[in-house]
Parts: sequence; structure tokens; C-alpha cells
Amino acid sequence: MKKQLNLTVVFLSAILFTILFYKKTLGLNLFIFETSILAWLYFSKQFQLKGMNVITAFTGVILTSAFTVIQHTTLSYVVNFILFFTFIGVIMAPHIKSILNSLGCSFSNIFASIEEFFRRIGGKSVTSKKARLTIWRFRIFLIPLLIIILFSTFYSWANPKFGEIINSFWSTITDSVVAFFEMIEFSIIVTFIVGLLISIYILVRSKNKHATERDEESSEELVRRKKDRENSPRNLALLNEYKSAVFLFISLNILLFGLNVMDINHVWLNFEWKGQFLKQFVHDGTYVLIFAILISILLVLYLFRANLNFYKKNKTLKVLTYIWIGQNSFLAISVGVRNWYYIQYFALAYKRIAIIFFLILTIYGLYSVYKKVSGTKSSYYLTKNNAYVWMIVLITSSAFNWDKIIVQYNFGNSNKSFVHLNYLSNLSNSALPFLEQPKNELEKVDIKQEKDFIFKLSSSSKSYRKIYMGVDEYIWKIKLRKTIFKHEWESKGFLEWNYAEYSAYNEMFD
Repeated sequence: MKKQLNLTVVFLSAILFTILFYKKTLGLNLFIFETSILAWLYFSKQFQLKGMNVITAFTGVILTSAFTVIQHTTLSYVVNFILFFTFIGVIMAPHIKSILNSLGCSFSNIFASIEEFFRRIGGKSVTSKKARLTIWRFRIFLIPLLIIILFSTFYSWANPKFGEIINSFWSTITDSVVAFFEMIEFSIIVTFIVGLLISIYILVRSKNKHATERDEESSEELVRRKKDRENSPRNLALLNEYKSAVFLFISLNILLFGLNVMDINHVWLNFEWKGQFLKQFVHDGTYVLIFAILISILLVLYLFRANLNFYKKNKTLKVLTYIWIGQNSFLAISVGVRNWYYIQYFALAYKRIAIIFFLILTIYGLYSVYKKVSGTKSSYYLTKNNAYVWMIVLITSSAFNWDKIIVQYNFGNSNKSFVHLNYLSNLSNSALPFLEQPKNELEKVDIKQEKDFIFKLSSSSKSYRKIYMGVDEYIWKIKLRKTIFKHEWESKGFLEWNYAEYSAYNEMFD
């Protein structure tokens, strides 16, 4: 009885999905659908608000679902889908301690839930012996039908009059089928099927025993392997590994110290900007340094993966490792300083904001590596704690409308930062009220930038103008976007409503 009720709810959910999303853009409809699903799951006692994972994932879904309506940014939708996906994995096995293992459950449920759905409908798995036998028995109808069609074709070729009758018959069948499908809108069928698949995934869950068992077997504490005799080959191998690691970290610390000293000199103390393009200084250098930091973390994790943690004389190696982690943290801060210069002279952009958040995660990652080494923790401890921090950072980042922030900051700092009109003109509709600027103000910005910024991709002024949008072209594009936005917003229904575009519309047209 309970299984039949669940199947009924699956179809009702698919119908609700179709009503909410058929020929509609995302807006209030997503919030209604998700809160309805969460309410059903909670009141039907399919999960309880107990345990850190469940509470965190549930809160994250509610917050990010609200952010999709309030901020209506691509980031808010992406983060919301990630959180909802994680939440399903969490409620499948609420006792799992690691969010990453919950994600594993959620991934496996994508296909397992579909098989479980058909099993419940048919009473047997579609892959069962009985189901395969039933399908195989259909051959008694299929084979004669193919033979009839084949001989009808032969007889039609042999006798034109008979062929006319056969062709007329098939034409009638074909016309009837075409007329039937013309009466049906395939888009609504596709929407219903998508809603059905999503509903099956959410409501017909199939547990992943492998992920559950793996999580139960994992421990935050490293376990020491059985100790061998003092002069055994294994102990000698451990001693050699220790010596190799000490030599490696001494060398790497010296190299990194040299790099950090150069950064202090060139980046922290004596940086001077003379209007040049900073791509090499910031973009290329930043990506390489972040990659180097990530490799450094992996290196520490590899060396402290096993018994080297318990080696009695490993104090020197640990001190060298702490210095290495500290120097990498300083390097991460230097990357932040480079990024700050980029923002100061070239204003805000998505990548520059993303680097800030990524550096926060990197510094926490380095801190967690330090805790792992000092407390002889396992890699499971590391991934578990970092997953929580990643989740918090993702939720936080989705709480803001970065397009509005970018536009306001960039125009607000146009007296000292480069205003890239090409980039700004493509930001979301919610930023349109801030993108619309008086022509005289834009011309002042343009005159100042030609004076202060010496970088050009070509020595030709005409080529420069082709690459960077002029004032008149920018004004024309924003006016065109306003016209299109006005038409689109006034054509939207209640279910497509969102606060960000509602606010923008009122600011520009009320």
C-alpha cells in the first residue's frame, strides 16, 4: 500500500512539475516545486531534521532556493541544484558522516531509482528472468507481422491495382498517426517526462550499500600498521622514505622561500603600475601559483598517508612540513595581493571574485592539512571537513547578485579603474538599471581611460576602438536590451516572477 502511494505521489509530482515549468522560465516556480517536495518528504517522515549533514543540507536547499527567487543569478541556480542533489544523498543514508559519500549515494540513485520505479510498477525487475521471458514471447506476434508486410510489398509490385489498395491502406494509417500527433504538443510530453524522471529520482530512492559500508569503515584517525622488527626491510624502507622526504622538503622550502622573498619585493613592497595590461602579472601567474599550492597539498597528503606519521624520529620532517604549509599560505595571500591589484586597476569581474573565494578555500585546505599532520588524522577527516567548508562557501557566494555589485563597483571606481564596456554590456537583466549611464558621464570615463591606460592589443587607435566598445555603441546596446527586457518581463506569468528582475523593471519603467 505504501509503495502504491509513493508511485501515485511520483505521478502527481510530475504533473505539478509540468504545470509549473511548461513553457516557463525559472523563477518562483522552482521555489514552489522544491518547497512542496521538501514538505512532502518531511511530513511523510522520509527524513528527520537530526544530524549535522541533514540539517546543513536542508538549510542549504531552503536558502539557495530562496536566493534563486531573490537574486535570480546563474550561480544561485547552480548552487541550488548541487545542494538539492546533495540533500537527496543525505536523506538516503542520514547516518553517513561524509558529504562526499552522500554525493556518491545520490549519483548511484540516478539510475537505481529508475530500475526501482519499474520494478514497483511491474512487481518484478525489468531485468528479471520472467520479464525477459515475456518480452521474448512477443516474437510470436512480431515475426508474423513482419512476414505479412513483406509479402504485401511483393504482391503490390506484382499487381498495380492491389498496390493501390495497400498504399491507400498505409496512407490512411500514416495520416491518422500524423493527425494524432499534431493534436499533441510534444513539448508538454517532454516536460512531463523530465518531471517524471526528476520525481522518480527524488521520491523512489534506492540505497547504495557500498557507499554506506565504505563510510562506516572510514575513520578520522589514522591507524598504525602492525610494527615489524627493527631491522626488517619494511622499517628500512620507512627510514629511506623519511630521509627522502626530509631532503625534498628542505629543497622545496628553500625554493619557495626564494619565491616568497621575490613576491615581497616585487608584489608587496615595490609594485608600480604604469597603465600596462596586468594579464601576465595576475591571470597567468595566479593560475600557476594556485595549481602549485594544490600540488603541494597533495604532496603532503602522499607523504603522510601511512606509517610515516608514527615514525618516532619524524619531528624534523613535521617541522619542515609546517614551514612548507606556512609558506604556501603566504603564497596564497600573495596571490590575493596580485588579485587585489587587478581589481584596483581593472575593476571587478567574475574570475577575480571567484579567486577570492577559492583562496579562502585554499587557505582553509592548508590549515586542515596542518591539522591532519599534527593530529595524525586520516584523509577521510580532510575530505569530510573540507566538504562542509565548500558547502558553506557555495551557499554564501550564491546569496549575492554579483552582476549588480560588479556594475556598481566598476562605474563607482571609473576614476581609477578600467571600465570594460564590452564585458559590462553582457551582464544580466537585473543589472540593467545600473548599466544605464548618462552619455556625458560615459564620455568622461572614456577620455580618462584613453589618457591613463597605455595598454592596447594593437598600436593602431582604430584597432583599439574595434576591440573595446565605444560610448555610442554601448548606449545603443543597453537601450536595445531595455526594450527586449521590457517585452520579456511583461510577457512573464506569475510562476516566472523573481525579485531581481521585478526590482530592475520597476526602477527603469515605473
